[in-house]
Amino acid sequence: MPTRTALIVLSQLLLALLAALATPLRSASADSRDRFAHQKIVSEKCEVCHERSSPGIVHDWERSLHAKAEVTCIDCHEAAPSDPDARAHEGAYISAVVSPKDCSRCHPRQVAEFNQSLHAKAVSFLLNLEGDRAGDDALAYKVEGKAAAVMGCEKCHGSLVKAENGKLDPQTWPNGGIGRINPDGSRGSCSACHTRHRFSVAEARKPETCGTCHMGPDHPQYEIYMESKHGVIYASEGRSWDMEVAGKAWDTQHYRAPTCATCHMSGLGELETTHNVSDRLSWELEHPLTIKTDDWEGKRTRMKKVCLSCHSKNWVENHYVQFDNVIGLYNDDYFKPIKEAMDQLYKGGYLTEEKFDEEIEFKFFEFWHHEGRRARMGASMMGPDFTQWHGFYELAKHRLELEHMMRELREQKDRTRFAEK
Repeated sequence: MPTRTALIVLSQLLLALLAALATPLRSASADSRDRFAHQKIVSEKCEVCHERSSPGIVHDWERSLHAKAEVTCIDCHEAAPSDPDARAHEGAYISAVVSPKDCSRCHPRQVAEFNQSLHAKAVSFLLNLEGDRAGDDALAYKVEGKAAAVMGCEKCHGSLVKAENGKLDPQTWPNGGIGRINPDGSRGSCSACHTRHRFSVAEARKPETCGTCHMGPDHPQYEIYMESKHGVIYASEGRSWDMEVAGKAWDTQHYRAPTCATCHMSGLGELETTHNVSDRLSWELEHPLTIKTDDWEGKRTRMKKVCLSCHSKNWVENHYVQFDNVIGLYNDDYFKPIKEAMDQLYKGGYLTEEKFDEEIEFKFFEFWHHEGRRARMGASMMGPDFTQWHGFYELAKHRLELEHMMRELREQKDRTRFAEK
């Protein structure tokens, strides 16, 4: 057994160790309190000034869950002095750009899931970061003009936000595009769906929010949804549904038909909620040639689980049989033959390598980018008019027109070549 002297020495050492540990803890606690007090003072200044200059911002924040949780202006807008978009303002360094990296301090899982989604890659084709997709970027910037692309394409897809010494480049900001590349290197804009400064979960669950970007001739998901039986039910009684329920608790007891968020993001039964809107998509419908996604079977299984929360297994399985038949029809009878014929025109010198300098290139682009997408997306979301009249009818008509244009190009070029010889 240790001697009495040894026990006394050991006790003294233990007390000294505890005292040493306690001092930084007290200091850290004091530092934390000082920081909180400073943030509170700065945020109160924000409220006082913006109540006069931009009251809508303050009123939205006051009605938000952030305000109830005492999340202040500075909690989201504070920046490090070294940040390219940071500027000194009323005793603090702030940035107008609130990025997913900022949001991840409180919402790490949601941001991590978003980073795996196609939303996070939405800016890629505009900046040609991940390969050219049949000249989309050439059409937007070269043919239409950059100003049109900035106010059009980039408002949904996002831009590369540039900043220097706290000044944001007006060619790249303001921008709330879903795939925006922020000055801190992160991708995305949470406020594209949860608009500032209310950041409402109910708003993000409504199809009108998705319709900001997912509408029009080339990605008419909102119009297709509203034409479907799901959309008809939502239009009839959606205002009475409880959209404010938190997280996975929001399920079929709160609504009679799914919205976009229900199928692509919500937790139902065994499924967890997700901010990866691509997690249940088995086909890449936006591509010129429809291809299977990574983990094709897993993603389809997860989407089927959503359908099974309201439909029978037989109904769900047969829907996917019909949908897959549409994909096969589009790929094999429409896109592949026309694409092969177009490739032969380039190879034979009947078309220049320059994008969108000849009429037939516009026709081919619309063939897959407009009619082809509408046909496939209409089938996936049960919009019969989009599958038929806006889709395959237009595909069949334009297939004939393209074949006629190809014959004329060959004949005209061959006559010119013969005359030159």
